[in-house]
Amino acid sequence: MDFDVLIIGSGAGGGMTALALCEQGLKVGLIERGKRFEPTKDYILNYPDWANRPNPLEQARRPEQTLDQHYLTPITVRGKKQQRASLTYHRVHGLGGSTLHYQGEAHRFAEHAFNTEFEFSWGVDWPINYSDLASYYARAENLLSVAGKTGNPFKPSRDTFPTPAHALSNRSQMLAESALKLGMQLQANTLALPSLSINGRTPCQHSGGCNFGCVFGAKSSIDQAIIPRAEETGNLTLLTQTRALKLISHASGNIDAVQCINEDKRFELSAKIVVLAMGAIETPRLLLHSSNKLAPQGLGNQHDQVGRYFMETVVATLPLELDADFTTYLGPPLDSRIWDFCRPKDKHTNGFVLGAAGYLRPSTSPVRHAIDTKGIGRAHKHAVRNSFGKQMYLFGIAEQQPLASNRLSLSHRTDDVGVPKINAHCAYSEQDIHTLKTMKGTLKQWANATPTRSIGRPTDTLYRSSATHVAGTCRMGHKPSDSVVDAFGKVHGHNNCYITDASVMPTQGAGDSPSLTIQALALRTADKIAAVLKA
Repeated sequence: MDFDVLIIGSGAGGGMTALALCEQGLKVGLIERGKRFEPTKDYILNYPDWANRPNPLEQARRPEQTLDQHYLTPITVRGKKQQRASLTYHRVHGLGGSTLHYQGEAHRFAEHAFNTEFEFSWGVDWPINYSDLASYYARAENLLSVAGKTGNPFKPSRDTFPTPAHALSNRSQMLAESALKLGMQLQANTLALPSLSINGRTPCQHSGGCNFGCVFGAKSSIDQAIIPRAEETGNLTLLTQTRALKLISHASGNIDAVQCINEDKRFELSAKIVVLAMGAIETPRLLLHSSNKLAPQGLGNQHDQVGRYFMETVVATLPLELDADFTTYLGPPLDSRIWDFCRPKDKHTNGFVLGAAGYLRPSTSPVRHAIDTKGIGRAHKHAVRNSFGKQMYLFGIAEQQPLASNRLSLSHRTDDVGVPKINAHCAYSEQDIHTLKTMKGTLKQWANATPTRSIGRPTDTLYRSSATHVAGTCRMGHKPSDSVVDAFGKVHGHNNCYITDASVMPTQGAGDSPSLTIQALALRTADKIAAVLKA
């Protein structure tokens, strides 16, 4: 196969890179480890017994094949030495990557999120600013038909969104009132869930089942909003159920070929430029595994930077049972956000955001809820009807400090095709711990101001992770001595290798979802690649 560009990974970054390059007339090969899902057949919400069916998106992630579950991070908390549980990493193998199960959050990072070192004397400044990404943010939003409302005082000024913001759900309307009592502003979230029909696609149906795959095809996941458009150009070749095993490099540093496997068949693919877009764990894993005599520590790792500055999702949650006569999961699952704390108020606290979730999930389904509710006969029916749909939780997501000591490395254990697994070392700094404590305290105040039947036990990720957003392991910068890629995502020392996933992000955007920023960066990198190839 003869490609101008070969992209490994079809998620937020890889899919958007593919579209941008295809539309510029370049021949693109797109490698995806998983299959292409059919929303009307594969997703469990198509079926009445959905709550008892195995979720194919959950089955597709196979975390045990990536992470060495034997590796535990030693930590010291309040003077006591302990060990964190092994990393839990939520993602999907399939065309569209983790956009298949994401909730559609589409956030532009605030200006200060690109300059935490300058603004707050911690973290590191990006080699680019918000202004470098503004036009690419707008392009990505238009491609995804993002729904939103202007006037957010915590974000840069901007033009109108492609589709109007979704009306707040009943739960969010109630929570907005309780937040206001505390001086906080609950606002409509910006979501890649179009509120209007765009190009014949169904708009969001407010069913609350985004994380099980959208059976309506309404969610702007990469497979629905981006891949079909790239296919229409005639320039895209999809290679699903194909895994990249290793990069073969030349003495000049150029990538000559990519070793792949499909079922039991191993083969090589080549292109003028190779783009890595497998995420902040698999991308450094591939680089580290692709060592040779000229690069004994792995490709792009001349200065021992690949895998460093790993950042996971720092989360606090608080479950509630509301005292209200409505079903909490109706509406987009994450239809509102509080951004009041995205700008750190002191040097001891990272930026964070707050929100509320009323997920539709098997454990809260009508059948499962009825089984779990005590009683028989009419009393049981009354109890079920009186309590169903009242459960939800408040949450906070914080930015984690980028520390060189938090890193990924290759394990001596291998997966089922012989590739070393990853040891994930990630400990929280004192600032991270203080931020978690602050979030939990704020969530408790918010819950106490809300009409509830009961407030559950708060949880957080200090000892046991639950990572959906990971970043930082191949971060961008000006110097090879403290970064892996330059400001356009090109790997230092390898002129035909680029990265377009969350691994290039130096910081995490104060708790905002990274997908839109990944996509904006991907569009910017794609423009650079096209210019190089057409020069």
